Amino acid sequence: MTEHKTMNTVIHAAFRRDLARFDSALAGFPDGSHERAHQLVTAWDNYQYQLHHHHRDEETIFWPTFRELGAEESLTTDLGGEHARMLAALDRADEVMRRLEGDPSTARATEARAAVGELGEVLQEHLAHEEADLEPWSATILDTPQMKRAEVAVRKAHKGAAGTFVAWLLDGAGPDDVAGLKKQMPPPVVAVLNAVPGRAYRKNVATVWSAQR
Repeated sequence: MTEHKTMNTVIHAAFRRDLARFDSALAGFPDGSHERAHQLVTAWDNYQYQLHHHHRDEETIFWPTFRELGAEESLTTDLGGEHARMLAALDRADEVMRRLEGDPSTARATEARAAVGELGEVLQEHLAHEEADLEPWSATILDTPQMKRAEVAVRKAHKGAAGTFVAWLLDGAGPDDVAGLKKQMPPPVVAVLNAVPGRAYRKNVATVWSAQR
């Protein structure tokens, strides 16, 4: 069983699951289906929201904290460069996904699949780099006052969005990922956030993926 060392690892698993879901959905896109295109763009809106905010939190909250605690400047600089490449690929994929909603053809779906695949290549490389070179160290400083302050800052920055976040992390998660989440967040809190605040995610996004099973 994978030992989830930080919340970051749990989040990365959710990013990877969605990449696989988009690839499968776009490969089997029904030609001319406005309904399916709209569903996929709805799921895409959540995906890019989670990706943008996760990386912004790293750059503005967590990485400054890591440097304060002794992380090498060159590491976060390198990771920041990867963020820039990821953002460029995300913008390209977003543009193509919007075209699919306006023209729900298999040709557009093929184009979207390629663009999301390119994003996936950049993102997967970045996630692997972060997990190999940053996660082992960051796992050792989780209980520091600086990290506790950083976690509070993130919660404040996303007040009102925690239910969607938790529901997204749980959607399709295996036992290992669920256990990892509950190591980082008290299980009763996970249950409460998923129950009511997470309802909109389950209605609008989780159904997009359940429709293709």
